[in-house]
Amino acid sequence: MTLVTDAAGHQRRVKRGWMNLRVDQIIHETPDTDTFVMTDAEEGGRVFDYIAGQYLTFRFDNVDAKPLVRSYTMSSSPCQVPFCAVTVKRVDGGKISNWLCDHVKVGDVLRARGPIGKFVYDPAIDKKHLVMVAGGSGVTPFVSILREYAHHLGKDGAPEKMTLVVSHRSKTDIICAADLAPLEKIKGVSIITTLSRENLTNEGFWHGRLDDDKLACALAGTYGHATYMSCGPKAIMDLTVSHLQKAGVPEGDIKLESFES
Repeated sequence: MTLVTDAAGHQRRVKRGWMNLRVDQIIHETPDTDTFVMTDAEEGGRVFDYIAGQYLTFRFDNVDAKPLVRSYTMSSSPCQVPFCAVTVKRVDGGKISNWLCDHVKVGDVLRARGPIGKFVYDPAIDKKHLVMVAGGSGVTPFVSILREYAHHLGKDGAPEKMTLVVSHRSKTDIICAADLAPLEKIKGVSIITTLSRENLTNEGFWHGRLDDDKLACALAGTYGHATYMSCGPKAIMDLTVSHLQKAGVPEGDIKLESFES
């Protein structure tokens, strides 16, 4: 483990090369999504620092004839010091996502390197209202960001307000629901969940696919006063960008991260 100084002058711990991360816990978030909680297999705990929204790159040598590499955003946040975690949703035909959910068990070791990525909240340039739009597993970086900043809104280095708009198929498909529920009770945090295949408006959910009208309702009053981040299926990201462009939001206030690579 070594120390490096980032562009902002902060020292961060890094572990060079491939790390061996031991799976200490597996949380079944939904019928097709698991969270893998990991610590360093040699040194214990989490031996690197990161910014909420960054990802790890994993190498799998024994899944296919040739090594496969995949990147997963951490759903844990830097404030959760003893461990890191990634949340993986099964993808139809996805070799690694299905292998992880089907075969990995507590005690197994995964090889990873990082962290890396610029899909983060940057207090130096981003506005004080952070708006996040996601679909499905695209919510994972926002789970990390919410965990990191929700309890510190308005303080140095944190947003003043946070809004999450997320689309899932049904209530049972909501990823990290138990973690998000208490966060939306915090003043300054707003979480809007729309369910495309289940009508539970009586429980406070929106109903139907995320569309331009829903975005207009969710984002009313934010244009020109917020930084926008969108992650997940291309259709949702395209919808978000189109909506923001029509609202006159500058390109520099929009950040995107695709989960379909």
